[in-house]
Amino acid sequence: MNQQDDVVSSTDATMKAPAKSAKETSAAGVDHPPSYVGHGPARESGGGGGADKLIQNKLAVLACLFLVTGFLGLPLLWMNRRFSTAERFVWSLVVTIYTLALIGLVGLIVLRVYRMLVSG
Repeated sequence: MNQQDDVVSSTDATMKAPAKSAKETSAAGVDHPPSYVGHGPARESGGGGGADKLIQNKLAVLACLFLVTGFLGLPLLWMNRRFSTAERFVWSLVVTIYTLALIGLVGLIVLRVYRMLVSG
């Protein structure tokens, strides 16, 4: 018997495992309704998770919009209940203009470098 005979692949182990009965399957949670993302059970300390607190922090959302995501992060702004509707529209416009300006700036830099390389 060699060393390869001792190793059982996960496929072989799955094929050799006995089938579960209907009682075992329902006990495993198949009949339970699906849980919804973002609506998990509250912690024992009474508060929600840290992510919810971060999403509801105005400064953190604005920092994320301007420093990380640009206009792709606008759903974070609209999920934040601390911004009024007017603030949401204003910040959406500002972030969109800011992001487009950054994209334009990068485009100009790439174009200038390209022209420098071609003219050589």
